Amino acid sequence: MKYSISILSVIFLLLNGSNFKEVEKNTPPGYYKINPLTLTDFKNIRDTIYTMKDHIVEVNLLTYMGRVRFRNGKIKECPISGGTKKILDGIETNEGLFVIQWKSRKQYSAQFDSTVLLYWMGFNNGIGFHALNSNGYYKYLGKRNVSHGCVRVSREDGRELYNILEKGTPILISKGNSAIEVAFGKLREVYKYYPYPELRNKLSQNLNSLYDGKYLISKNYKLLIDEENVTATGLQIGNVDRIPTKQIISSNQIYLSNDLDEKTKLEMIFSEDTEKYTTLSLHPLLDPLYAQR
Repeated sequence: MKYSISILSVIFLLLNGSNFKEVEKNTPPGYYKINPLTLTDFKNIRDTIYTMKDHIVEVNLLTYMGRVRFRNGKIKECPISGGTKKILDGIETNEGLFVIQWKSRKQYSAQFDSTVLLYWMGFNNGIGFHALNSNGYYKYLGKRNVSHGCVRVSREDGRELYNILEKGTPILISKGNSAIEVAFGKLREVYKYYPYPELRNKLSQNLNSLYDGKYLISKNYKLLIDEENVTATGLQIGNVDRIPTKQIISSNQIYLSNDLDEKTKLEMIFSEDTEKYTTLSLHPLLDPLYAQR
């Protein structure tokens, strides 16, 4: 009799356990949604350097394209041809962040038989933007790197760029893997201006904190550059492949105001309205990331 009762008890428990699991399986998902912070891919973050100039030039050596960003939002693109080691005495155009150091409508190359360089804008010692008198190089613009190290442009683009770009204009040269970006500075905002050696060290510290996942909790000042604190050697631009997908975030970077009650905070976090995400962050780098969601 005892064995019968025991067997019945086991069967009862098994049946109830099965029923419980089935109910749990069919239970609707919880009301709460995942905090946006846990879904953010921080690999999109870049260390931002600022300029008070009216233009920013970006050159991609892999796509053979140059892009000029205007402070008013306008963008001009132009095909380029960078340097290559595949030709005699040729070198690859250096990657880095530079500024225009000097300009000349007509420059003569002492290294290459006094070749005339039109609309010369030097940024990396003997490397700069220029056009040529001949037309043979036009067929390579936007297609191949065939120069001895400079960034060649057409005479038409060279003339236009020469007329609008001033000394100190930032030049970002990369192969599409830069861990920094350049943005326009604004009046009445606070920036840190360091001489070149200290600026170089500060930028290195920023990049290391970015790679270590500590960028958002580090004391990263807004660094300002011009022709006085960026030498012809230029600045490093890092590598996006070293940026992790996650960054450490402190609690005071989550909410805009401590005056908000918990209910309001939760409603803002769980809201589908992407505009509300931008009100959650105290950190300027987080706002654009939320706005993209």
